[in-house]
Amino acid sequence: MRKLDLGDSIGTLIFLTSKAMEGVAEHEIKSKLGLTSSQWKIILALNSFDGLSQRELADKIYVDSSTLVPVIDKMEKNGLLERKPDPEDRRHNRLYLTKKSESVVDSIIETVLQLRKTLYKGLSKDDLELMRPILKRIVDNADKLMNKSKPEP
Repeated sequence: MRKLDLGDSIGTLIFLTSKAMEGVAEHEIKSKLGLTSSQWKIILALNSFDGLSQRELADKIYVDSSTLVPVIDKMEKNGLLERKPDPEDRRHNRLYLTKKSESVVDSIIETVLQLRKTLYKGLSKDDLELMRPILKRIVDNADKLMNKSKPEP
């Protein structure tokens, strides 16, 4: 019987790298700023794209939109974001940062940048530049495969 070496597979290594980086960021930001992983990702997404719908936000942070409801509710209750009716469709809301959440954006970004420095230790700028197009190609190939396998409407 054939065996697949998952421990040394590129896919496994990419997954483990992503999980490790996310875990370290989650721990650091939680301990420094008291924000959960979902909360700081939402803040950064809205900092870049203020006024997103819940579905758009979910797409930006790569989660299912239904899992965001309790997080958004809690963040609104804590004054970190606000919902405003969508001027195009009043049945939906748009999400906006508040002054309170805007005040932590720089701290989140600084923490992430410091973590990158630490995690990228021993990698040259050339190493990092070489990895970007390779990883983007893998993502693009996966997207093409997923889109190809979707049934036609």
